[in-house]
Formats: sequence, structure tokens, C-alpha cells
Amino acid sequence: MNYIFSWIKYGIGMLFFKMLGWTCKKVPKEIGDKYVLIGFPHNTNMDAPFGIGFSFVNRVQTSPMIKKEWMFWPMTIIFKAMKVVPIDRSAAGDIVDQVADEFLKRDKFIPVVFPEGTRKDVKLIKTGFWHIAEKANVPIVFLYKDAQKKQVRILGHMVTGKSKKDDLIKIRDIYRNAGYEIPLGDV
Repeated sequence: MNYIFSWIKYGIGMLFFKMLGWTCKKVPKEIGDKYVLIGFPHNTNMDAPFGIGFSFVNRVQTSPMIKKEWMFWPMTIIFKAMKVVPIDRSAAGDIVDQVADEFLKRDKFIPVVFPEGTRKDVKLIKTGFWHIAEKANVPIVFLYKDAQKKQVRILGHMVTGKSKKDDLIKIRDIYRNAGYEIPLGDV
């Protein structure tokens, strides 16, 4: 039954991207079943459906992180079924611990984060994704929503190092090479 359900979700994901005129690339299997998936740019509340479509196409159970304000009926029914992680942004420090602890509880866990800070009015990205990956000792996988090519693609992955600053510069350079500039300020 899971096999059939997996194919149905895959078909829905492919249909979602096809209807939008987009394509979705797959995550290399060697990355494993536990990682923090970050996506840039974050420019709409519709990033969550892109994350869900990505998970369907890749046949992985991701857990998109969304504002808790989106958890209202009837959306709660859909989001709970899709393992969405509601985030109370007023408790920023606690979020890192909560999400990192989920990695210990699960055999497979892929939280999806579209970091704040890539909208027009914000000058610096928020780096909670880095703190989660560092605390949970899991890789960060780089997803890019390439609007020009209409592709959702993976640019690579990395394990956090000793310096957040150095890691953010590496991440910035990876996205820069793909054609997107992450706002890091003076790092």
C-alpha cells in the first residue's frame, strides 16, 4: 500500500510542477534520510507548497516549517497529514532546540526551511537552519527555486564546520554561482 501511495504522491508532485510550468530535480540518495533542507529565495507564502511538491517528487517525507498562523481549520487537516512543523517565531531560540531534538526521535527527518531575510524589506538572512544542523549534526542541503529556468533544483550539501561565518560564506558562494545572491551583510 505504501508503494502505491508513494506513486500517487509522486504523480501529484509532478502534476503540481507541470501545471506551474516548472521542473523539480531529485536529491542524491547518498545524502541520507536526515538533513536540513534550505531553500532560496523565500519570496512568498507559497514556498510551503513548493516544499511539499519537492517531497512528493523525491519520495521523501519532508517537514516544511511554516508560521503557526497558518495552522487554522481546514488547513490544519492538510498540514498535519503532511507533517508540517508549525513555528512560533516569537520563541526563536527554542525553535532550534525543538527541531534539533526531532532528529533524535526519528529515523528519517527532513525539515524544510525557507530562511527569512530574502524578501525585499529584509537585509540579512536568519540563520536558524545553520544552528539546527550544527546542533543535530546533520548536513544542510541547498535547494534553489530558479524562477528564470522554472526549476527547483539541488545545488549541493555540506556539514557544518567550526565557523558559522565561514559556512555562510560557502553557502552564499554556492547560491551566487547558481545566480542568486543571499543577503549576508558584513558576515
